[in-house]
Amino acid sequence: MFDLMFDMYRKATESTLQMPFDLLKQWTQQWMPGGMPSAMPSAMASAMPSGMPSAMAGANEWSRNFQKRWSDLIVDGLNKHRETLDSNYKAGIALIEQTFRVSDAKSSDDYRRITEDLWRKLLDILKDQSETQLRDFKDWATKSFDAQKAATA
Repeated sequence: MFDLMFDMYRKATESTLQMPFDLLKQWTQQWMPGGMPSAMPSAMASAMPSGMPSAMAGANEWSRNFQKRWSDLIVDGLNKHRETLDSNYKAGIALIEQTFRVSDAKSSDDYRRITEDLWRKLLDILKDQSETQLRDFKDWATKSFDAQKAATA
């Protein structure tokens, strides 16, 4: 029974921790620019109309601002992921400690009560993890849309 409980906890934690990486990978592939050239060959620059180098400088500035916003967003997401990982480890350690206390049960009623408490805590942890993950995703999506909107404005 404990094997089942820990296996479920392990699978839920793995999927909880993998989802932000998958979302980040998918979204960054959609929105990251292909990269703006930072310097043009002199032959290209001489063939361009006189207003083009200033337009290119504006494009480079836009690219730098866009990449700065994205890097801030990614760093913030990774910090949230680290905090989630820390809380998952703490919760897992607390569950393991409580599992060791099952052997202290004096009767079948004590064993049932301790086991129910373990399952209740496990479900609460999984619920909190999914709520946190959904809230973090919502915050990240809002910030990424704002960053994209500001970059295109």
